[in-house]
Amino acid sequence: MRALTSRATEKRGLGDRCGALRYVSVRGKLSWLVRSLATLVVIACCACEAPEKRGAGIDVESALATVHQLATVIGPRQRDTEASRRTASWIEGQLVSAGIAVEKLEVGTVELPPITVMGTVHRQAHTVRVTDPNLVVRFGSGSGKALLIIAHYDSVPESPGAVDNAAGVAIVLELARKLHAEPPTQSVMLAFTAAEEVGLAGAEALAAEYADRISFAIALDLIGGDGDLVVNGAGMLIGAAEMRWLADAAKRAGVAIDIPVAHRVVSRWWPQAERSDHGPFSRRGTRAIHFYNRGHGGEWIDRAYHSFHDVAARVQRRSVDDTARLLRMLIATPPPVYAGDGFWLPFVHGIVVPRAVLIAFEILLVLIVVFTLVMSRAGLLAWLARSRDERRGPALIAGMLCYAAAVGAAFAIERFTRNGHPAVWTHAPLRALLGHALVIAGAFGLATRAVARFAPWRGESRYLAVAAGMPLAIGLALLVLGAAEIAWAWLVPAAAIALAPLVPRSTAPVPRGGRSKRDLGALIASRFAVALAVVASLIPLAAVLHPQRLREAIWNAFLPPGVPLSLLVGLFGIPVVAAVAWALRRRTSTGPTGTLVLGMGCALLVISGLVVAITSPVLCTPAEFIVFVLGCERV
Repeated sequence: MRALTSRATEKRGLGDRCGALRYVSVRGKLSWLVRSLATLVVIACCACEAPEKRGAGIDVESALATVHQLATVIGPRQRDTEASRRTASWIEGQLVSAGIAVEKLEVGTVELPPITVMGTVHRQAHTVRVTDPNLVVRFGSGSGKALLIIAHYDSVPESPGAVDNAAGVAIVLELARKLHAEPPTQSVMLAFTAAEEVGLAGAEALAAEYADRISFAIALDLIGGDGDLVVNGAGMLIGAAEMRWLADAAKRAGVAIDIPVAHRVVSRWWPQAERSDHGPFSRRGTRAIHFYNRGHGGEWIDRAYHSFHDVAARVQRRSVDDTARLLRMLIATPPPVYAGDGFWLPFVHGIVVPRAVLIAFEILLVLIVVFTLVMSRAGLLAWLARSRDERRGPALIAGMLCYAAAVGAAFAIERFTRNGHPAVWTHAPLRALLGHALVIAGAFGLATRAVARFAPWRGESRYLAVAAGMPLAIGLALLVLGAAEIAWAWLVPAAAIALAPLVPRSTAPVPRGGRSKRDLGALIASRFAVALAVVASLIPLAAVLHPQRLREAIWNAFLPPGVPLSLLVGLFGIPVVAAVAWALRRRTSTGPTGTLVLGMGCALLVISGLVVAITSPVLCTPAEFIVFVLGCERV
């Protein structure tokens, strides 16, 4: 959706071609098939001329003026200050001047619950006293529970709070004006909450009073960046029907949204750690989510978060417009009744399947991998049936020792080059990943070449078992722990690796006249299966160690900065190395590449990785990183 302009240009181009097709004089005799195909092209071309429709929105100019008022004119709005009281009064005045009745609800003394994640206490239970009010307006004459849309109006000290959260307030204010002019068919509540930045205190007070009267709550926070509009907080209470409701509304609004897999797993496992105003409602059993723009400036994080850089100029017109259009579509259709859990398919927009289908698919993958590893001609039983002589020579244990030495070398280089920085790799994670991968691959290759000088390597089936068995074990553990949303990322490569040996390979010598078509086909199929297995082994590594995901995990404190990146690369690289080792063992002869050329190539890999590590950029001092984390890059 962000490429609407380019799409429109493309459609105009298609329209021109459509007009040209209408007046083409076809000379000569054309077959019926060709004429039919030409007709279909013309019809499709003309159909593409229809403009893309988008749902009703808000007055974006007025919303941006509100952002300017809050972030620039008033500025930082720390709770219980003159600025926060001025903000609440200004919002109330805007609503009253539009003829909208406003309820001022006292927040008062709020008991904030503790937050504990994986045994680590992130917040102790404590009490806060808030003098700023929550502001609530109501619309619609529909009976039953209400749809609630929330935006907090406070900010952290010294931050203008444009994206966090003047833009959210601006959207809710404009929605109030629209709903006053065009009352909704369902009951709708809009709330401007106080003291979100001190433990969601305003939302806690609101939820304590209204949670049982709310059908669905939507919090707007960190709205206005140029990143994707995503859903956070979709935990156990958000099922297939709710996700389809969101997807259908987004489609009608002409807006693209996503529910990142990692976000949903975190919300399912640690609902107590939700950091926006939807959290207090979720903890009380009310369905609630959080809309936000994921990142800014092409990243998944917003380095201006909670800083003086969060100014009004950062708020993107298109982001404000998209969020408002989506909310208006959601208001137009009441939330559905919960009807079972669901799974939002990754890499596509708005496709939701029952979660039971995902679990059944993953169980099928587990059975395929287990059966194939045990029963196939390259599996465990076949290996045990071989003679003892065939199993002699360095194999799995020796390979593990070589790999451990290679990872140790990468770890030593990382420790040597960090210069006291807790996580220097966070400033250029892709570069660091490449450097560690080069060192590990090169050092492992040199170690295996050294061992091969004394005895040839054995154990093709054992490498296969490791390549498929490790992702199988991780995927199965995730499935058992309730993280089916990410278990497939390990089970799919496990199945691809386990099934690859079932494709027959030709070991016969090439005849003088060349291979027959049948033999050539078998050779191509076998090599394709091997290549597919090796590529599939990269999926877990790419999924977990995606550079943007690493920075996002550090930013959100889900990955301790002190974790060595080299060890992460080494851990998730095990299936890749095992798959490559298995693929190489299938060759009957390595030729000269197994001696001088391969050794020199591995040495060059180590040198290249060392150069990459030494020349990696250091954008912050250790002290700056400790205080600001990745925000130090803008200090």
